[in-house]
Amino acid sequence: MPTWDFTVKGVPEPFRRVAVDPAVMGGPPRPPDDGIQEVGTYEALTPTELRLSYLHGTCDTTYGSRVHEGPEAVVVDVDVRRDDDVEVCTLMGKTDRIGVTLREPLGRRVVLDSSSGVPLLPHSDIRLVEFQNYDPRRS
Repeated sequence: MPTWDFTVKGVPEPFRRVAVDPAVMGGPPRPPDDGIQEVGTYEALTPTELRLSYLHGTCDTTYGSRVHEGPEAVVVDVDVRRDDDVEVCTLMGKTDRIGVTLREPLGRRVVLDSSSGVPLLPHSDIRLVEFQNYDPRRS
């Protein structure tokens, strides 16, 4: 993709912007109908082992993880359900980690959260679903 590279006096790093008309660019990935991003990020422990970081409620029980592999993408999900035995819940969120094993090495495939459809960034606290109103065409 062509880029414009420029510097600003006093700023050590150069700036790089896509040299494409903003009118033809699409916006960032967005979940359908206010979807919730369940899996926030992942860590590749080996080429076929991922550790997922996911968000759930403190009154939920985790039953495992699932993965669907395709040639271009790996879709991950965590089976989290509300604990039926809990009568009163604080409705607070909690982050946990769980592993998944791939049939093939991850390679250059993108990892997607099944709940929201957004791509996951490895080793990142950035949750793309929180930027659903951000549009790079307006920056």
